[in-house]
Parts: sequence; C-alpha cells; structure tokens
Amino acid sequence: MAADKYVPRALQAYAEKQKAQDAQKAEMESAYQDFLTDCHYPQDKDGNRMDSAHFVWLVGYHMIRCGWRRSAQPLIKPRAVEAPGVVEGAIEWVPIDAPDDPLEGVENMTFAQINALPEWLKRKAIQRLNGNQDADDDLPEMAEPAWRVTPNIAIKDERPIGDDFVKGIENG
Repeated sequence: MAADKYVPRALQAYAEKQKAQDAQKAEMESAYQDFLTDCHYPQDKDGNRMDSAHFVWLVGYHMIRCGWRRSAQPLIKPRAVEAPGVVEGAIEWVPIDAPDDPLEGVENMTFAQINALPEWLKRKAIQRLNGNQDADDDLPEMAEPAWRVTPNIAIKDERPIGDDFVKGIENG
C-alpha cells in the first residue's frame, strides 16, 4: 500500500518528461524545416548554385542533432527566378534589403543600367517598359539558360520526424 502513494508522482514525472521530449521534438522539426528552406539552391561566393534537394535532408538531420539552430539575422534572402529555361521553383540569393522584384523601379533606370542586366532581365525590362507587350528587341537569341545546376543523384527522399531526431539519444 505504501507503494501506491508513489505511483501518482511517478506518473506525473513520466508525463512531464514526455511533455519535455515532445517540445524538444517539435522544436527540432521546426529547426529542420528552417534548415531545408535555407539550403534551397545554395549559392557559393562565386555565384555557383547547387540543387541540394537530394541530400539536404541528410545534412539537415545531422546538423539539427549537432545543435544547429538559426540564431543570427540573415544577410541574404531567396528571390524567385522566372526566366526561360529555368526550373520551376528556382531562386537566387540576394541581399536581405534587395527588392523582391529585380525590376523594381525599371522606369527610372538608365539605358546603361538596363544594358548591364542579365539577358533575361534585360528582355523583361524592355517588355515591361513597352506596356508588357512582346518586345521587338535586337538582343541575340538566348543561347543557354540564365540559371542552371549540375544534376545530382538522389539516394532516397525520406524526411525525418520528431522521433527520428532523438532516436538513440533518449535516456532510458
């Protein structure tokens, strides 16, 4: 009978431990999603981009378990790239204060500024300045896509869930 008075405390301790583990799992899942978002078409210092979709889940899983969490204010942000020959969902990384529309303020750009734009943006600028009508420009045909990645081989595409993050590290 004396053991009965310890049962509620034991259950309460177990429930508290379970609640803490559930909170940890939810936090890890959220951090994992942040990591995946930040690794969408990562770009190096030379502007080279990579399609990381086939391995980022593995690196993300490892980094979350190593303690990775977003702690600093970002310096860059993703901006959609909509150009001929570009894969759907493609992005470029731009300074955090850059406009979401790369042609914002095109009406105030000089000819030199428009001429300095990448070919696909130059075409869009001319089209926008022409009232969104097809532009009869003297630009050469676009020889290659404005954006590209080197293909990678996918091994598997399973996303971990909360229990997977703590597998093998839970105490008793």
